[in-house]
Amino acid sequence: MSGEQQDKLPPGRQPYDPLNGLRIGALTGGIAGAIVAGLTGVGIWFVFLTAIVAAAVGYWTQKRKLTG
Repeated sequence: MSGEQQDKLPPGRQPYDPLNGLRIGALTGGIAGAIVAGLTGVGIWFVFLTAIVAAAVGYWTQKRKLTG
């Protein structure tokens, strides 16, 4: 493998970071919403709502860091 060149990403922020923020935000929001919904019994709609809000926050945060 010493003779082969490995494909590496350049250091710094990548253009797809906002999509990763969206994905991670939706996952953590869904998990947090599921825990709250399980403990309080508010309903499944709360899981979807928190996932959507957290995904939007994750996307916006990463987009702002990429452009700023």
